Amino acid sequence: MGKGNAMEHEQSVAAYFDARADGWLQMEASTASPLQPAVAALAGVGPGARVLDIGCGLGVMMSTYLQLDVAFVLGVDVSSRMVSLAQERWAAEERVSFAVGDAAHMSFEEPFDSVVIYNAYPHLMDRPALVRACAAALVPGGRFVVAHSTGRQHINAHHEAQAAGVSLPLGPADEESHVWRSRFSIDGIVDAPRFFAFCGSLF
Repeated sequence: MGKGNAMEHEQSVAAYFDARADGWLQMEASTASPLQPAVAALAGVGPGARVLDIGCGLGVMMSTYLQLDVAFVLGVDVSSRMVSLAQERWAAEERVSFAVGDAAHMSFEEPFDSVVIYNAYPHLMDRPALVRACAAALVPGGRFVVAHSTGRQHINAHHEAQAAGVSLPLGPADEESHVWRSRFSIDGIVDAPRFFAFCGSLF
């Protein structure tokens, strides 16, 4: 994806989620998943960890991270409205911070132990750049997970109806993991009707 196309896509995704941000919390509450601790575990999130949450939205994973006694979480999202609401929501928690931007084209001053991309991957279309950015953001041996709390058939049907032009369809998890294999050792793949995930460790 060229730089111009990447910027155009980022703007389209940001506008899409900006327009939906104020109603997102109610939807999030109705779709909370018991799989969230499993998602964190696949990314190696634990006590003292530094976590980069890409496509964080309003911070749906933050409670899970905090229950695991992480040291710090940075949530990144292209939607400035999502980030503004997330900052309000988590203002009292010193271990949580947020930033607006496309993580595929960002750099970070301090490395992270874990990268989590939860319920966001179809909207992150510059996959090679995303893999490079995640690898650069992690400590040696750091872990990543791409995960969804439902199956790809359901995700694709939803995005076809609701998110045309701002997402890519999900292929089988094994195929989706291929681009990550240039920088990561993939050690977990789930492609089930109610859970989609792949994860691994940085070389």
